Amino acid sequence: MSMIFYLGYDDKAYLFSDTRMSAVHNGINYYLGDGFEKARAFRDKTIIFCMGRLDAARRLFEQLPCTDLDLNEIKRIATEIFKDYNGDELGVYVMTVDASGQYVIHTMASEDDFKIMTDTVKNMDMAGAGANSEKALDFASTKFGKMQPIEIVKESYRHVADEKVGGELIMYEIDASSNPNITIKRSSSTITDSRPLRRLRAHAMMDGTAKFRKMQLTDGNSTMLMDSETRKLYINNWDIEGVGALDARFMQTGTLTVADGYINDLTVTRLKTLDKSDSIGDTVDYLQAQDNYLKWVTGTITDRQQAKDANGTLLYWSDATKKQITTAATAFPFYNLTFSPVEKMSFFLEGEGLASYPKMILGTGDGVSPTSGKAIIEKPTTKLDITYHRSNSGAIRQVELADLGITIKADGGKIVIESTNDNVEIRGKNVNITASDTITFDASSKYDFK
Repeated sequence: MSMIFYLGYDDKAYLFSDTRMSAVHNGINYYLGDGFEKARAFRDKTIIFCMGRLDAARRLFEQLPCTDLDLNEIKRIATEIFKDYNGDELGVYVMTVDASGQYVIHTMASEDDFKIMTDTVKNMDMAGAGANSEKALDFASTKFGKMQPIEIVKESYRHVADEKVGGELIMYEIDASSNPNITIKRSSSTITDSRPLRRLRAHAMMDGTAKFRKMQLTDGNSTMLMDSETRKLYINNWDIEGVGALDARFMQTGTLTVADGYINDLTVTRLKTLDKSDSIGDTVDYLQAQDNYLKWVTGTITDRQQAKDANGTLLYWSDATKKQITTAATAFPFYNLTFSPVEKMSFFLEGEGLASYPKMILGTGDGVSPTSGKAIIEKPTTKLDITYHRSNSGAIRQVELADLGITIKADGGKIVIESTNDNVEIRGKNVNITASDTITFDASSKYDFK
């Protein structure tokens, strides 16, 4: 469960959320833990909040694009995720700044078939939704005129804190007072619990399912298979068959084989191929795939930070061979790397839907214009274009193979057809030669007109 508050104050907009996770058993709410942030900032002017089932919210944030946020795309993603969880609710709130500079919040919820509803957030507007929100709003109404609005919201969260709402209070501030320069700030504070919380302990149900707070699982030889307290599953002691789906933050392998050496089916939202270089200043040639494009890139490592797993534990290579990742400290840290990329080639689909067609861009260019120094190959429905854009100016040198014929074009440059050891023949029903200035014939032996 979750609670969201939003507020308009001092020509800014604020969105508040908590980090508590809970579960319901036999109609009673139980505390599971704190630490899941249900609101995230995207780009430079948008905050998205998600409430409902925890794994559904996590999937939503993972699938949202980093750029080109579109309400209809958010709705599509939320709708598809909701279909996987029958009976559970899912709500999405999108706070942003519209084209006129106004703060707006868009709401879409499963109970309304994710219909997009929009409200303007003006100064002194305050609203809430989700678990305990009615109680929190009633409390807030008694504090108007006695406290600053932001403090009212903070006190309201403390007032209703229980198994469903609590943990950290995350506050996002959007400031568009200097539009189009928009800033987003994030801050957090602790929501103090006023009483002990109900927690799920080990119990078994009549349907045969069981839940445990602590469990160690071993085989008949006392080989450790799983330890719930340390959150470790010792995969090297298992033989796994028939994995329907695998979701991992980090996956590293020397050899991955499925079905006699082949991966039968691989679906990813993004893919980047990297070697194991990790020193600042190193250059790496890699392939990047995302959406409908492939890019061949040379990246220079400009920064590195030691990576952590989902529990905040530092990650290491097990040894100098860099073949296995571990949380046990070694002399070989595993890094998240920052690259300065130079794109050498890209291959993608131009356009959308059935009308899209393949296009390839080769070279880094010289930076004078977007295309100068680059070559472009594209294949629309009725032709094939091969074009080079001259350095410094971008002037084209083009060969067009079309249904109607072949065209060779040079914008401000020469066209030379040369054979050093054989004949050059031009044939056609009618041959037309047109010059805006001079036609020159030069033969070292003879002229033969038939």
